[in-house]
Amino acid sequence: MAPICKPTVRKECQCSISHEDTCNTLSSTVSEPVNQEGDSFEFEQEDVEMNSELRNLNDTNTILDIRTRNQPFSETDCVFGPEDNVQYTSDTYKEEEEYEDESDVEIDNDEGAVILIAIINKILQFLFDPFRLPMSVAGLKHSAGFEALTSGVKKYVACSECHAIYDNEAAPLCCTSPNFGTAKRMLERWVADGLIDNKKLVAMQKAVEKVVLPPDYTSLGTKIAKGFPYMKADEWKSWYLVYSPVVLRDVLPLPEFKNWIEFVNACRYFTKPSVSEEDIEKGHKCVEEFCKGCETLYDLDLLSPNMHLHLHLCQTMIDFGPVYGYWLFSFERYNSVLKNIKTNRRNGFESTFMRQFIKESWKRDFVCRLLKSMHALACFEIFDKFTTNNNNTNTNTNTYVSHSFSISEYLEASQNLSMTIRGNEPLPPSALPLKTRPLSFMPKHEYDCLVGYYQAAYKNPQISSCKDVIDDSSFVNDWIEMVKSVDLLGQSYKGCNGTNGCKSYIQAYFTERTGSEHAYVGEIQYLFVHSFRSTVSSLTYRNPHSSQHVFAFVKWFKSTSDKTRELEGVELLQNEFYKQDFQIILPVHRILLTVAIVDYKTTKNVNKKLAIPLPKKIYY
Repeated sequence: MAPICKPTVRKECQCSISHEDTCNTLSSTVSEPVNQEGDSFEFEQEDVEMNSELRNLNDTNTILDIRTRNQPFSETDCVFGPEDNVQYTSDTYKEEEEYEDESDVEIDNDEGAVILIAIINKILQFLFDPFRLPMSVAGLKHSAGFEALTSGVKKYVACSECHAIYDNEAAPLCCTSPNFGTAKRMLERWVADGLIDNKKLVAMQKAVEKVVLPPDYTSLGTKIAKGFPYMKADEWKSWYLVYSPVVLRDVLPLPEFKNWIEFVNACRYFTKPSVSEEDIEKGHKCVEEFCKGCETLYDLDLLSPNMHLHLHLCQTMIDFGPVYGYWLFSFERYNSVLKNIKTNRRNGFESTFMRQFIKESWKRDFVCRLLKSMHALACFEIFDKFTTNNNNTNTNTNTYVSHSFSISEYLEASQNLSMTIRGNEPLPPSALPLKTRPLSFMPKHEYDCLVGYYQAAYKNPQISSCKDVIDDSSFVNDWIEMVKSVDLLGQSYKGCNGTNGCKSYIQAYFTERTGSEHAYVGEIQYLFVHSFRSTVSSLTYRNPHSSQHVFAFVKWFKSTSDKTRELEGVELLQNEFYKQDFQIILPVHRILLTVAIVDYKTTKNVNKKLAIPLPKKIYY
């Protein structure tokens, strides 16, 4: 009998904006035969040979399926771009030939299954059991109801570059559309429309030559002047979060620039390793405004399925969490390492990086679980084995372990100024163990600031210094242990002393004389640990190591009243620091955000600084 066709199934997009060009309904017609061949309960060699011949005929489809199988469909990739610009070359096909041998293994497995069924039936016969299994794999699936479960299911594949959806049997071997993410597509449109030319690209490069990025951001080097060649996803991330708000303001017309900043703001919300539902909602609104603006400002051929998929990223993050939790960039890098090893093209940097990443991840997970299940004071010897001491580094773990760390209190400490923070609060497990240098004297003017900090933090003006008469009041010594860097929930901070110019710029809240709160930008000079026990803190029996304080010595940039860069989320600063007082001593718990810094010269030839606040890492 002829197969009966099921009615067409249609699914409509439920996003807040839909376009006829980018949001069409998907339909599929699935045919299912009414009759099935009768089950055979006799083992015949002809059945095995027939099954083998049918599988050999399907080898071509198997190869096609393998070549299109690694084309994931992801809303994240369409926003942030693919990790690598993959091109199908002869080497690619050589690697795929290795998979062809696996199909032969599958055939052998099916033949082995038929033989196993015959053995089971023989055992049932010896046990005088009348039940018999079907002698073919297809018959066994039908008997188990497997075909009923998969009825109506049709396989599709999606291109990882253009995100086009194909029927599995009609999928091309490689992408037939240009490879682009939204950031690259917008840049190409600006060039095509004459808004950006080679001369402007060179000027843009000069404007950001001395940009200082946080450690986990990739510098573009000279790629801006060269027209953004061979850009990877992490480089596009640096472009739209750091570079573009700085250089595009004087290049694009104001409407186009404002529209682009909506996309940048959306990425600022979506690229946070830890996001709230409020962040997701704000990011989604920015995406909506960006898509609406593109409809008005540009020709409709700019709109693509990628841009439509941005509107679904909100729901994806609600279902699966931050994009850092499920995007595949790290796995793609690891997969490339395995391929290089397999084809004798070893990449020493990537393999070394991956081994170190796995090692650090294991250590962090181990410490976190151990602190939750055991008393931290019993774990000192274990923590000491995680690091190797050298002549210049002293690992003093048992001084800094904090068994009562609370992530909620840690997150609140950087935003709630009414919360009492002195610097001796529990550190995140990721900071353990701190690698300190030998004890050293603190310079006098900086030491005076430290004494002033303790007097303000503990609200005790009787706290004395070395130059005062030592009596029964608390005494502040001038010995400190400097720390090269500290890792706070995955975000690393460094000072500029002894780090070859690699330093951290940060932002922190302070209460002004008027009672209002303002976020100031500063440059970390160095990180240090200081031992001090006030009369008040000695009564705090809950924290056995309350005498240990971890600080950042920070020089704060003078702010300006110029708000001309407020639209793009960039703060204009003076190229000089405030006078040093006790507020240069900052507990590391008070660090709010990391910041990128760019030298800037005004139209009146005055040197300024541009500060671009960036998402803060929070891994726990």
